[in-house]
Amino acid sequence: MYAATVIAVALVVVPIADHRLAVHPNLMIAFFVLMAAADLLTAHLLVQQFLAGGRLATLGLSSAYLYSTLMMVPYAVVFTGMQRSGAGSVWAEVCSPWLSLALFWGFPVVVAAQQGVVAALPARLGGPARTRRRAAAAVAAGAVLALVVVVTSLVVGAADRLPRLYQSGTQTPAGRWMVWAALLTTAASLLVVSRDLRRRPAVERWVVVAISSSLATAILYLAAPYRYTLGFYAARVTLLISSGVVLLALLAETANLYRRLSRAHEDLDRAHRELSCRAEHLATANRDLEAAGSWKSDVIATLTHEINQPLAVISAYSEELTQEWAAITDDERRAAVQALGNRVNQLLDMAAHLLVLCRAEPGEIHTQPVVLPIEQAMIRVTDNLTKQARVRVSVSYGPPGTAVWADPVHTHEVLTNFVTNAVKYSPGDIHVSAALNDTGSDVLFAVTDEGNGVPPDFVEHLFDRFTQAEQPGGARTGAGFGLYLSRLLAEANDGQVWYEDVVPHGSRFVLRLPCAQRSPEAEASLDLAHRELPSR
Repeated sequence: MYAATVIAVALVVVPIADHRLAVHPNLMIAFFVLMAAADLLTAHLLVQQFLAGGRLATLGLSSAYLYSTLMMVPYAVVFTGMQRSGAGSVWAEVCSPWLSLALFWGFPVVVAAQQGVVAALPARLGGPARTRRRAAAAVAAGAVLALVVVVTSLVVGAADRLPRLYQSGTQTPAGRWMVWAALLTTAASLLVVSRDLRRRPAVERWVVVAISSSLATAILYLAAPYRYTLGFYAARVTLLISSGVVLLALLAETANLYRRLSRAHEDLDRAHRELSCRAEHLATANRDLEAAGSWKSDVIATLTHEINQPLAVISAYSEELTQEWAAITDDERRAAVQALGNRVNQLLDMAAHLLVLCRAEPGEIHTQPVVLPIEQAMIRVTDNLTKQARVRVSVSYGPPGTAVWADPVHTHEVLTNFVTNAVKYSPGDIHVSAALNDTGSDVLFAVTDEGNGVPPDFVEHLFDRFTQAEQPGGARTGAGFGLYLSRLLAEANDGQVWYEDVVPHGSRFVLRLPCAQRSPEAEASLDLAHRELPSR
């Protein structure tokens, strides 16, 4: 639309194009500067588009605009010399008009020629030009500079032999023929460039505006065969405005490209953050799987090792009872059966602890806290002891009416583990007590024995998974489940477990649980706990 408008305006100006106006040298200087600047910026934008991944045709258009910019320099120099030498000099009648033809109508020819060259370029040359873009841009710029130097040298060097296109400020017949030739050449170039225009990028379509302005200039030159007429100035204004329009269009396209790149960059950042988040989640899941696999391997390895000892004892006593039943006394038989029962109980304890660990390790331990009187919790622990063990255990129930807010099953599990360990490893008396802490906010359950205690270097690992201190003689009587499970259950109920040395000898294992206040709701919770305890 703009190209058609330019030609239409030129045709409207044709009837008055030969109207003479005053000479304005400063206006011509401004035209040279602005025209060169606009074409140079356009060439720069186009070559940047090519360097950013554009087509080879974009580099060709950049070369055409660079040709226009460089050609403006000798034309401006010759035009200035013409102003000093007068209308009858060789500058005015030969050099200036021929360079004008090379500038204004050489541009459409260069555009059409580069389009043909790019289309006919062999693949073996087009490939390197696309991969080594900066080198291709440098070669194109060098070729344009050489072309400008050759054209300028031919015009200036052969000025005496070239036909005069102007004489005393008026076009000669040769000049009019050259303008007609320029008009036809420009029209042909416009037709060539306009083919398949819609299939080209927007930055390449605007060149038809520049070629249309060259066609309008040729029309005005034919209508006004004199210098400094209305057509003379209108032709240059048309060229300047068209160059500005093309430049603004390219700036708009560049800004639009920048916005699209910014949006693409934001999308890429968003995708990168999402991918990083997913990668982090995947890494976390992998770590969890590795931890679960490690835990499973530890359980299997520990059970494989620890289960052999009680099974070996069971096998030995079974063989003894089977083969020597008649040769042994009743007391020996009773001792063997008791040893078998102890080993079976040991295996049952391992199985029970393992079941709880299987529920606790993969995720959070689920608790059902109630108001649990400490006396009830401690009586239940002592009632589960054997007669021999119960004789060695003394109990101090603490302040009457005191209760904790905890899961009864978990509390029983931890206290039973402490008392069972004390019975197993301590030959002396065992004392189980409960008391409030200094602030009255927590209840401290303590199981104290008179055994050998825990080696100092092992205390920090006492509640770790699958760890157990060596007993005198190097014996091991468990799998290291109990204290680790006790720590998990205590922490799940907002409590804590720890170990203390007893002077002069012995051990104390302490369980801290939050204290509960008595209330009607608490009484209801307590009744519910009484009903659930046997079933759980």
